[in-house]
Parts: sequence; structure tokens; C-alpha cells
Amino acid sequence: MKACGTLRIAIALTSLMILNGCWDRVEIEDVGITLGIGFDMPDKNTMPSDKEKQLISMTHHFAIPEQFSSKGGTTAKKSYTNLASTGEQVLENVSEISMRLSRTPSYEHLRVIVINENVAKTIALKNIINFLLRNSETRRSMPVLISQGPTIQVFEKEAIATNPAVKLRGMTENFRKTLSIPPSLKLGDLSEKLTGKKSFVIQKVVTTATESKLSGAAVVKGETGKMAGWLSEEETTGLNLLYPDHQRRGVIKGIDKRSGGPLVFEVHHLNRKITPRLFEDRVDFEVELNVVGRLREDWVFPGNAFDQEFVARSESAIKQSIERLINKALSKTQKTFKVDVAGFGKRLQIKNPKLWSKLKDNWDDRFTQSVINVKVVVKIIEFGTTATKKG
Repeated sequence: MKACGTLRIAIALTSLMILNGCWDRVEIEDVGITLGIGFDMPDKNTMPSDKEKQLISMTHHFAIPEQFSSKGGTTAKKSYTNLASTGEQVLENVSEISMRLSRTPSYEHLRVIVINENVAKTIALKNIINFLLRNSETRRSMPVLISQGPTIQVFEKEAIATNPAVKLRGMTENFRKTLSIPPSLKLGDLSEKLTGKKSFVIQKVVTTATESKLSGAAVVKGETGKMAGWLSEEETTGLNLLYPDHQRRGVIKGIDKRSGGPLVFEVHHLNRKITPRLFEDRVDFEVELNVVGRLREDWVFPGNAFDQEFVARSESAIKQSIERLINKALSKTQKTFKVDVAGFGKRLQIKNPKLWSKLKDNWDDRFTQSVINVKVVVKIIEFGTTATKKG
């Protein structure tokens, strides 16, 4: 019995030694935690003499684990580091980075993907994201942005956050608080739109001397899968007013006709209705947009927000601003870029699937011939705590 008990103890101890830890665990010290990835065109001065080769530069934005971020008790200047590489394909860049690191790059904690405008205009986006879609570590919920400048500048801005990639990820989710940027576009949704050859918009990131910010949008043409150009903040605002997002908030500015004073209107609720009108040679659309919100600020002296004539003037001024913004957005997207990124084709598909099946293959081209009539109704429902100002 004593020998049997000793044998049991030996087996138990051996089992504990074998089962101690996960068999596939990788220690944090052995991996390079990638929080951001950037794609750029390489510097022309460093390009090889063989001009037939299409090269791409890639920036890996690595987090520095806390145990390595300080030395000798002093705080490190940065909690991250950026490494750049150049190659013909994305995997070639990843392999080069791996040879320069003591840790294996890991994409499990990737927060954001940034593509420079020159890359987006030159190389089909489906080729840029192909490796990421195939990589089992990369989540399809990753936001994708287009940068106006080099992506390494985006990943070098800290501002109010410890890490630029973490801050940027948070910024992409704030789109419902403003009308000047489009909704966040995830990697999986980007792949779906590119596969379906649908035109769309992506959030645009720009850099200043001290920080990065989201401003306007990049337009991608479905036929080519490449970037066609930029939308300004005003043009993006006009486009967002056409999106059926009832939770969207934002500010519209107007001018009081009588006094010339500015009016600041906060959008509280948007309701959009698009009706296709069929003709022999084209499809036109009627847009009915009902906007409800608050008059948050006015510089009209004297003024009385309870006066119905003042309220009517304010609603009229905001209505004119909204119509101007929408027409500006449609002029750029429909006439300049020749794309439908506001969902008119989707509405036609719902209303007349049979006709849509005939037009969908070259819808962007047909859409340029469409006449779009926009009718806007503005309703002010709140004026704040101050309603009367005396001159």
C-alpha cells in the first residue's frame, strides 16, 4: 500500500509539471505587439533602378511592453516604436521586419490600418489588404483610414493619448458626434465593397505639428478599387445628411438674413426618403429630408427665440445651408468623381430589383445622368436656457 501511495504521488507531480501552462503559449517578451500598420509609396530617392517594379513601404507601429519601457527606474519617452520596410508585396515587408526584430510580429492586438493616399490612388486596395484578410490574427473589425501625409507621421503623434494607434482607433468610433467625417469602415466591410465593386468613402486622417485628426473623406471608385479623390469637411457633411442614420449628430451653421448674425444648429434627428423616378433614358431621384434639432447659439441682437418670425427665419437659414451642403457633395461625387456613394443605387435596388439587375454593372456611369431634386424641411424644437436677448 505504501508503494502504491508513493506511485500515485509521483504520477501527480509529473502531471503538474506537464500541464503547467498552455502548450502553445507565447511569452510577451517574445512577440512584437503591432498596434498599427501603415502603407506608403517608397521615397523616390531610394527606389531601385528597375522602374518596372512596383514597391510599397510598410510601417509597423509596435507597442513597447511596460517592463521594457523604462530603464534604470526612469520613464521612457515613448511607449511605442515605428519600424519601416520596403518590398514588392506586403508579406515581403513583414518578412523583412521579422529579420530585424528579436520578437515575432503579432497582429492579435492590431488597432488600426492606415493607407497613404498615393498608395490608394496607385495600387488596387484589394491587393493591399489581401495579406491582412488571409492572416488569422487580423480581425475583420479593424478600422481602415486613408492618410493625406506619410503614415509614419500619423503614428508619431501622441497628443492626449499614450499611444497614437489607440487614440486613432477611438477617434474612428466618434463619427456619430459629427457630420464632417463618414462612418467608420471596417476591414471586412472594405473587402465586401471592393469585391462587389461598389463605390464608397473612407475616413480621412491628417496630421498637424502636434496631433492627428479626422477631417473629411476619401472617395474610392468601385470600378477600379482605387481612390478617386478627397471630400472636404463641408462636402462630407452634405453627404452624411443623405445617410439614413437616425443617431447622427452634428452642427449646421446658417446666417440670419435680417441681422447677418450667425446661427448654430445642432442636428438631433434625421429622416431621409429617396424616391426613384423612371424615364426612358435615365433614373432621377427625389430626396425628402426632415431635420429636427436645437438652436444652440445665435449672434442675433436683439433676438427672441420664442418669437415665431425669428424661428421661421432661423429654420429657413439652416434649410438653405443644408441644401447648399448637399448640392456641394453631389456635385463633387456625382459630377466630378462620377460615383454613387450616397445609396441611390441601393434605393433603386429595393424599389425596382428587376431594373436594378440591368443597370447595376455600370451604375456609376448611369448615375451621372440622374437629376436629383432635394426637398429639405427643418424643425427647431429647442432653444437652450436663454431665449431672449435685448439690444
